[in-house]
Amino acid sequence: MSSSTNINRMLLVAVIVLAVALAAVLIYFLAFKTTPTQKTPSSQGSSSSSSQNSASSQLSLATTAFERGVENWLSIECIYSNYGENATLNAVNSIYTIAYNYIYDYEETNNVTYLLLYPIAQYQYIESNYAKCAINESDQGLVNTVLGALSNINTVAYTLNIPGNLLGTPLFIVFDRTNNVTYVLAGASPYVFNAINDAVRGNITVFTYQGQELGYGFRANSTQVSFIDQIISSGLRIGNPSANITVIEFLDPVCPYCALFQVMYGRSLETMINSGYVYYVIQYFPTHVLGYGCSSPTIAQMLGPYCG
Repeated sequence: MSSSTNINRMLLVAVIVLAVALAAVLIYFLAFKTTPTQKTPSSQGSSSSSSQNSASSQLSLATTAFERGVENWLSIECIYSNYGENATLNAVNSIYTIAYNYIYDYEETNNVTYLLLYPIAQYQYIESNYAKCAINESDQGLVNTVLGALSNINTVAYTLNIPGNLLGTPLFIVFDRTNNVTYVLAGASPYVFNAINDAVRGNITVFTYQGQELGYGFRANSTQVSFIDQIISSGLRIGNPSANITVIEFLDPVCPYCALFQVMYGRSLETMINSGYVYYVIQYFPTHVLGYGCSSPTIAQMLGPYCG
């Protein structure tokens, strides 16, 4: 069995675990939870109060959450192209703040409907502030976007030898161009900043927390350096391209851990970007959005093996 096949299976398993876990939570609770009143979005995607009490209506809302979740990524790409780098950073910060607030309310109330509503609220924010970038795409087009991004992640994992336990979001690659020291990290932790400092010093280490590996460093070979350059050139590039340090973030607009990282550490990273010290690149890694898709019978069929 080839290494490429092994990596592909690890990615499939990692994504299925994330998708099925969220789908299971959604499906289990949908029939029993009522809709919060204070933050219910007022425009498209919202169901009437009566229909939201039925499981079938909630599953329909899961479909809308998937659609809006992927469209939020397409909208970020559009904002980058039409409004520029600063607007992109502001939009990412704003949609993650929205997600964080809804997730906090879910944790406080155990009302799963909050998890269904925040992708819609994020989309409404984009619609209100970046009207030309409120993307509306067909379900097949959205599924193709997701599958294409997952194929890209598979190539990244294979080329950089990223283990399956780190294939989640947010996924960071920290690269120092002066010495080719590269770090791979996953999760909403401040180790990204430790990795930046270690890469600058030429140090290679492993980051763990309570026995769990969160990231590790290595010296990229010439093939990997060329591939990292391809990742950079194909992403949303923000900041100083001449900076020695590049931070690549693979994110999902509806990922709660991405939202947590942004709320806790996003401003610190943005300061390093604005100072010219870090070149920041955004790529798409759809993980949690699959939970919505796998909760929708029509979307789940289109996603195929990624829904288990």
